[in-house]
Amino acid sequence: MTESTVTPCGWAAPCRSVQIYIADDLLPEYAEVNKRVPLTVTGLNDANRAAALARLVSLYGEEKTAHAECAGKDMGAFRLADVPDGCDVLRLDAEKLTERRRFDFSDLKEIMARLRGEGGCEWDRAQDHASIRINLIEEAYELVEAIDCSDVPGMLEESGDVLMQAVFHTQIAAESGEFGYGDMLTALCRKLLDRHTHIFGENHADNAEQALGFWNEAKKKEKKYVSHTDAMDRVPKNLPALLYAEKVQKVAKRAGFDWDDAAPAAEKVREELEEFLSADAEHRTEEGGDLLFAAVNVLRLKKTEAETALRAASAKFCRRFAAVEREVAANGRDMTDCTLEELDKIWNEVKKAENGVE
Repeated sequence: MTESTVTPCGWAAPCRSVQIYIADDLLPEYAEVNKRVPLTVTGLNDANRAAALARLVSLYGEEKTAHAECAGKDMGAFRLADVPDGCDVLRLDAEKLTERRRFDFSDLKEIMARLRGEGGCEWDRAQDHASIRINLIEEAYELVEAIDCSDVPGMLEESGDVLMQAVFHTQIAAESGEFGYGDMLTALCRKLLDRHTHIFGENHADNAEQALGFWNEAKKKEKKYVSHTDAMDRVPKNLPALLYAEKVQKVAKRAGFDWDDAAPAAEKVREELEEFLSADAEHRTEEGGDLLFAAVNVLRLKKTEAETALRAASAKFCRRFAAVEREVAANGRDMTDCTLEELDKIWNEVKKAENGVE
């Protein structure tokens, strides 16, 4: 590919740059195409034409018009979905941002720069790292919920929202000279290359557990941990409490301070429960925390995420509670008018109705 960068094509500027791709070089998804300037694709043949057209459709959409040539002769203009066989060259015009049907990461950067730039959105321009910090947490949880619900359209939307938050922070950082998109992407790619030593290095992993071990070893070198305690101290303190406990325990496991299976950990839960039940008011919070920490240990050793498990249990409780309230209301009563024994009986009936799920 050859490309000049005389003038970027944005919202109205005339385009004087050109880019030329040999068809085979266009095929990989990581090949970058700048839709702000005209594109010429050469070297089309019967072996690569279908794949090249599919790639162009993924970049521009099937409604995009392309000018086809064969042996230097003009064949006419066609929708990408209708380009005829036999052409060996395609020419596509530049597109304004608002006219594009398909977008890539460069488009997202362009939109964010416009929103934050002179004459952009007043709300976006007023934000800083701290003011939008909570948004990333909210968007991440929305993505997790979509994943838990196997909601593919939701996962598509929420993944984009999480990416947008990363781009927002990077744009703010670029404006203040902290770091730019190239710095962020370089750091990310370098991390992926350096930590996957079994792919890009000399190590070999036969399974996921070995791969994770190599990742952790590479991370240890990268972070320059001086001890296991140092690694534990660097677990983010603002994680949800259950997730934080699990990550702390995983650091302890890598130090060899862990049970081989869940049985002794379960016995520890019984011990902590007794201590909690017998604790005075001054020590009840401490003992309650020990009880929860021990419970997280059991779930971890049984390869169950405590955060996910508790969230699912809470959702199940809410679902069954709502069913109980509906049943009570159907009899013209309010839950507060019922005894605990009556409510518990209805609760058990709801459980039976859920196909025996306990």
